[in-house]
Amino acid sequence: MKDFQKLLPGLSIIFLLAFIYMICRAFLGHVIHLPALPGGVYGKLIPPAMAACCYLAYVRGFRSMLSLVFLCWVYCWAAEELSVHTGFPFGHYYYSDALGYKLDVVPITIGLNYLWLYVFPAFFVSNLISQGSFLESGNGLGALLFTSLTASILISGIDMAVDPVDATNLSEWVWTKNSFTGYYGIPYMNYLGYVIVMTPAFFIYGLIERAFGAKPVGPVNIYIASVPLIFYFLVFILYAVPAPGGVFLVSCFTMLFPLILAIDKLGKYFSRQQAPI
Repeated sequence: MKDFQKLLPGLSIIFLLAFIYMICRAFLGHVIHLPALPGGVYGKLIPPAMAACCYLAYVRGFRSMLSLVFLCWVYCWAAEELSVHTGFPFGHYYYSDALGYKLDVVPITIGLNYLWLYVFPAFFVSNLISQGSFLESGNGLGALLFTSLTASILISGIDMAVDPVDATNLSEWVWTKNSFTGYYGIPYMNYLGYVIVMTPAFFIYGLIERAFGAKPVGPVNIYIASVPLIFYFLVFILYAVPAPGGVFLVSCFTMLFPLILAIDKLGKYFSRQQAPI
């Protein structure tokens, strides 16, 4: 294996460990002093986003990874911009300054937040659940559409843990006109909005991958393949555990149950493989 191929999984693990450190600091900071990572708001974004990018570059290729980053950055920013101004597709809200500089009314890095928090874990888990494959989204446009729909539903499930923490507790964004409706003041439309917005996004990315002939740049064993599932579980720990009220119980159904299915599918997938892919 060439040196640059070896470098990518190692970098992904290093950034993943930094992400784990951030989680430990979030839970243990009131017990022992753990210094914050440099960079302020962006210091919290860089480790998980870079872990996702390095991993995607290894298992899907550089062109596919860069295409996904660009798609998330532009497409997700545009969806958020539309919603803040019009209330569609997610509802009425506005962003505070907690997520850094804004382009118009939406943080300029919102696409990277989408990438590591939603898109990266949902992409691999949806492939496993819907197609029984770690890398393939299925043959034909119908299979790709079904996998894309599955991924968008998973994102809605992740957001049922994220929104009560980031919005309700931390006020990174503030819901308006919804105080007495929805889920923790979050409109139900928000969760349907993810399905409306992200199903086409995953479908478009699937077409891009097929056009590029996306494939790993080196061998992928079950340990490397487990990284997105570990990442998915870390998101659950980071958000579901400190969430208010019954969010933890809700998240067990919307996040842990799909993760258990994906783990089972991953084991069966590699049991069919005679050699690393």
